[in-house]
Amino acid sequence: MQKIGNIKLIQYRPLPLGFQIKTVTISRKADGYYVTLSQEDKSVPALSCDVEPTLKNTLGIDMGLKEFLVTSEGESVPIPHKYRKSQKRLKTLQKRLSRKKKGSKRWLKAVKTVAKQHKKVADKRKYFHFKTANELLLKAEVIQYENLNIKGLAKTRLSKSINDAGWGKFLTILTVKAVSAAPPQEANTGQKTIAVNLKNTSQDCSNCGEKVDKELNIRTHSCPHCRIVIDRDLNAAINIKNRAAGHSVLKARGAKRNTGAAKREAHTIAPA
Repeated sequence: MQKIGNIKLIQYRPLPLGFQIKTVTISRKADGYYVTLSQEDKSVPALSCDVEPTLKNTLGIDMGLKEFLVTSEGESVPIPHKYRKSQKRLKTLQKRLSRKKKGSKRWLKAVKTVAKQHKKVADKRKYFHFKTANELLLKAEVIQYENLNIKGLAKTRLSKSINDAGWGKFLTILTVKAVSAAPPQEANTGQKTIAVNLKNTSQDCSNCGEKVDKELNIRTHSCPHCRIVIDRDLNAAINIKNRAAGHSVLKARGAKRNTGAAKREAHTIAPA
């Protein structure tokens, strides 16, 4: 390194044969320096992302604060609350930091300790995001989600919970991995993520299409028209899937309903 000279390097994994190093980025983090290599191999075929969403190859996900996400198949992923769980430890470390004289050796040491704790939380969250993204991409070729204004939501009273969940970072990871992933049934083709309009995804009935108004604290979708009773987040996830796949439920009498909802065990039909 310029002005520093040779430094010891702990190699995370061996460099693959045939790849040419294009760029080298050195970044400093709380626990040391990191070297990131950008590599290229022109012999590797480019992946195409021409997958068209259908009801068979598509999975809808509804992001939330009760659960991290709920899929259109009724599966839920709980929020690990990495930051919330570490708040007590961070509060103790920050209190110790405030007692140190700014600029002193003990103050600098305390600053590093707080930074390492923040990085530890961020690393755990990042691992959770990658693990969840990988599991979703094994289930479907196309993943659809609500086009949320995450920056706007982060300015509300729910900001701490939203930042702890890390929706924006997760969706970025999911999108990047989808491009380079191979779908479960095929090889050498990429996968796709699609952001859909979030309007009324929780209010519209995924079974008959009628709008059923409900406040945020109402966690169950109970439709008075078709009498379906289903979890609110699952109802939204099914609507998200149907919208991007071009199979939104119509409200007209005699119109074709979403038959996919009838196959799920996560809902019941209220008695007449």
